[in-house]
Amino acid sequence: MLMYFETIIESLRGKQNPMVDNTQGVFYLFSKEEGIVSGLDEIQTLLNLYDIEIAFRKHKNNGQSVKRGEILCSMQGEKASIYMILPTLTYVVGKMMGIASLVRLYQSKLQHAGIIDLNEFSTIETAISAKAMKDGGAQNLDLFKLDETMIELYGNRVLAIEKAKTIQEKPVMVEITDIQQFYEIDSTSVDYICLKYFNDEAIRRIILDNRGKKRLIIGGLILPQRLDVIGSYQFDFLYTSLFSNASRIYDIGVKVGV
Repeated sequence: MLMYFETIIESLRGKQNPMVDNTQGVFYLFSKEEGIVSGLDEIQTLLNLYDIEIAFRKHKNNGQSVKRGEILCSMQGEKASIYMILPTLTYVVGKMMGIASLVRLYQSKLQHAGIIDLNEFSTIETAISAKAMKDGGAQNLDLFKLDETMIELYGNRVLAIEKAKTIQEKPVMVEITDIQQFYEIDSTSVDYICLKYFNDEAIRRIILDNRGKKRLIIGGLILPQRLDVIGSYQFDFLYTSLFSNASRIYDIGVKVGV
């Protein structure tokens, strides 16, 4: 995360706006919509790297619910300095609140399962995305994931699972995209099975046949309209790439004080 922030700060060096002077001022960030707070610790770190003279104060904590118009945080310092970094601050908070709020929405629809973070975000924003997921209520399990390349190297899932279980202390997870693949690995010692791109009927069938033997993760493209049905199923975790790829950036406003 620090490297990401340092890149941002370097791009701001030497920039000025002739419309903004160097007198002292206070800027407030507020949410223009209801959601889950995220990103405040991150922008505090960013500000400390950018200008240590800027005084930062949180009015909300990450993970809290926020209503439209409520103040999230305030910054006091030279107006010119704060003004230049404001677009970055509102982007980071808006991006992270978008992810956290979507995670919380999905979690509210699940009766028996939790949200899991499988660390599949783009590398440039991995840290802030993972933190936003956590603020929304997602769990981050330390799993060893058998990807498709590893499976190809060993010829099939069964052999890859056996090898992973002999050399790994972490729980082993494997993804499947076909119901026949479930029956191929049903008798193995794999710990977690992630069902990707399964329809509702196939998910129900696997849950019944699994009988609680393996920990099941429902993955893939899980659209919000499927949650009312999927949410009632007896599985362990849900993950969808929509948390990072389709979450919108929340609209964060700025107020100027005296």
